[in-house]
Amino acid sequence: MKKLKWTKVESSIFKIISYIAAATTALTLIYILGNITVQAMPSLTWEYVLTSESDHMELGAGIANAIVGSLLLSLGSTILAAPLAVGTAIYVKRYSRGGKIIDGFSFFIDVLSGTPSIVLGIFGLYILVFLMRGITGGFSLISGTIALAILILPVIERATENAIDAVPAELEEASYALGASKMETLFKITLPCAISGILTGIVIGVGRAAEESAVVVLTAGYSQFMPELKIGSNPSNVFGLKIYPLQDLVGTLPICVYRSFEFPNMVSPSQGFAAAFVLILIVITINSIARFIAWRRRIG
Repeated sequence: MKKLKWTKVESSIFKIISYIAAATTALTLIYILGNITVQAMPSLTWEYVLTSESDHMELGAGIANAIVGSLLLSLGSTILAAPLAVGTAIYVKRYSRGGKIIDGFSFFIDVLSGTPSIVLGIFGLYILVFLMRGITGGFSLISGTIALAILILPVIERATENAIDAVPAELEEASYALGASKMETLFKITLPCAISGILTGIVIGVGRAAEESAVVVLTAGYSQFMPELKIGSNPSNVFGLKIYPLQDLVGTLPICVYRSFEFPNMVSPSQGFAAAFVLILIVITINSIARFIAWRRRIG
């Protein structure tokens, strides 16, 4: 009887601690978002959001160029990383025979997932910006895209593995029993069942790339101008051409936030908070899409 009472007391204490932790987390998040919103309001106007920095005489007076640049980098890196990540996960889960090689490969995926972004940024700076300058154009959209693709590849790969693991084995066994090949089972049973989880991982990858700053500042640089679609000349590049915007500098929202505090005499803190507010809004939208996909998956 005493043991039962003590168990109830332990359960009550654990619940109280859990409630306090959840409330603290929620209140901290509300405070941060509320503070950013209040600080951003003086500068958060449609003109600030819809015009580029080059349209104004004042530094940091517009972020349209940064919004477009962030979207190009995040979407481009995801398009580059998704096929590699999904293909790797399919091979590991459905075609490999296991063993030490696959275990070692999975270990390296985990290491890449835990590598600090600043390390990947330095790698991109040395390889993509300096050694491959003739191809990438140095600090450019394509350098940032490749570096971010390396950063988010483990995220999408692990999400795809988990989605494939969640496919009921009975469905695949029934497909084999009916005479379907491994390829037919993969494309008609496994991937359709796992598609929601795969899409969730891809959307999370987009959000991860959109909020990254260390990799971007070391590979993509920054530009005050809107990205352009054209071809120019540059003798230092391969074939003497410069392809815009791939081989050109590109602005991003995390760098806008950073510059407002690096140069407080030139960019007001309110403008930095406004850029942060827009970035948070984009990330929340992307994460909401991922949540919606996961919810639809559970309903299915």
